[in-house]
Amino acid sequence: MLDDFGKDMLMLGGTAIGFIATVLTLLEKLLEVKARFTSLTAKKAHTSPASTEHTVSDSPSTGSFFSSKPIRGVSYLLLYETGVIVAAGLLLNYIGLTLSRHLESILFLDMTGTALVAFLLGPWWGAIVALLSNSVVNWLLYPETGGDVVIFPWSLVNIAGAFYWGWMARQLGFQTYLRTGRNSALSHCCFLYIFGGGGAVVMSLPGTFIQAALHEQTIFALNPDVAESVSQRVLKWEQTAHLYLDSLFGFTWGDSLSWWIVNWFQNWIRYVPDKTMSAAIALVVLKYGYPLFERELIHGGPEGERPSDERILPLVLGLLYAPSFAALLSSDTYGSPTYWPLWAAPWLLILGGYGYLRYWGTGEAALQTAKLQRADRYARALKQIGREASHEFCKRLTFMTLIASLLFALCLPILLSDFYRATFKFFCVVYGFLLVVHLVRISIAQNISVSRANE
Repeated sequence: MLDDFGKDMLMLGGTAIGFIATVLTLLEKLLEVKARFTSLTAKKAHTSPASTEHTVSDSPSTGSFFSSKPIRGVSYLLLYETGVIVAAGLLLNYIGLTLSRHLESILFLDMTGTALVAFLLGPWWGAIVALLSNSVVNWLLYPETGGDVVIFPWSLVNIAGAFYWGWMARQLGFQTYLRTGRNSALSHCCFLYIFGGGGAVVMSLPGTFIQAALHEQTIFALNPDVAESVSQRVLKWEQTAHLYLDSLFGFTWGDSLSWWIVNWFQNWIRYVPDKTMSAAIALVVLKYGYPLFERELIHGGPEGERPSDERILPLVLGLLYAPSFAALLSSDTYGSPTYWPLWAAPWLLILGGYGYLRYWGTGEAALQTAKLQRADRYARALKQIGREASHEFCKRLTFMTLIASLLFALCLPILLSDFYRATFKFFCVVYGFLLVVHLVRISIAQNISVSRANE
C-alpha cells in the first residue's frame, strides 16, 4: 500500500515537473527569439562599423550548446556536459535492462550507463547515476508491489561498481589505452579483464551480503534454461566444497564458509559476462558518440589534467541514498541489527569522500576556472555546427513539438480522473524520444567537429 502511494506521489510530482519543464523550455525559446530580434534591430539602427561591433559583442548569450560565447559557463556545462552524460547514462541503463528482460538474455546490462558516466565524470557521478537508475527508475517501472524490498538493496552493488569503474578510469593506464588501444589486441583484452573481471570481483562482494539478507539463491540469468543449467552445476560445487570444509573446520564453520564461498563464486560467475559487456558497450558509446567529452574529461584537454571532483557530490549522493536507507531500516526483512551495518556502509564512503574533497581536494576557484575554460572550448569547437540550416530547422521543429505536447497534456485532466498517471507516461514517451534525438544530435555534432579539426 505504501509502495503504491509512493509511486503515485512520484508520478504526480513527475507530472508537475513535466509541465514546468515544458513551460520553462518554451519560455527559454521565446527569450532566445526575443534576443535575436533585439540584436537584429540594434544592428539596423547602428550602421557604423564600431557601433555594429559593439552591439554584437554586447548581445546577450542564449546559452545554447552551439553558442560561440557561453558567458554562463557553469550552467552551460550543467546543461550540455553533465546533463547530457547523466541523461545518456540513465537511458542506457534503462534500455539495457528492458532489452535483456524482454529477450530473456543471460545478461542484465543495467549498469552500462553507469560505466559510461563513471568513465567520463568519475566515481561520484557514476554512483549518483547508479542510485538514480536503481532506486528511482527501476522502482517506478517495477510491475509488482513491494518493489522497494526487491530493488533498493541492490543499490549497494551498483554504487560499488560505479566507484570501481570511476577509480580505474582515473588511472594513467586508462588514458594510455584510449590513445594506443587500437594498435594492440592485448590492450583490449587487458581492458576487458580489468574492467569486466575485476569489476565482477568487487561487485560480487556486496552482492553476496545482499543475497544473505534476502535469503534467496542467486539468479544466474534472465533466460530460465541457462539459469537452470548453471544452478545444477553450482549445486554440485557447493556440495563438494561443503564436504571439504567440514573436514577442515567442523560442521558449523564448514557449513557457513561453504555457503559464503560458493555464493560469492556464484555471483562472480554471474557478474563476469554482464559487467564485461557493460563496460565494453559503454566504452564503444564513448568513443563513437562523444569524442569531445573524451578529449576534455578523460585526456584533460590542452592542459592534460582531468577535471577534479566537487565536494558537493558526496552530499548529493547521500541525499539520494537517504530514502533508500530509511526504507531498508524500516523494513521487517532488512531492519534487524544483523544487516544494518551493511546498509550503513555507503555512509562511511560518503562522509569519508566529503572530508577528503573538503580538506585535500581542488579549491573552488580552480574548479570554476577550469569549468569556464572547458565551456569555452566546447563552444568554439561547435560554433560552426550551430550555424548550419539543419540545426535551425530541428530547433524550430522541437519548439513546435513541445507546444503541441503541452496542449495535448492539458487536455488529459479533462478526459481522465487520475490524469497524472497518463500524463506522466505521456511526458516520459515524448521527452524520452526528444532526449534520444538530442543525444544523437550532440553526438553527431561532436564527431563532425572533431573530424573538421583533424583535417
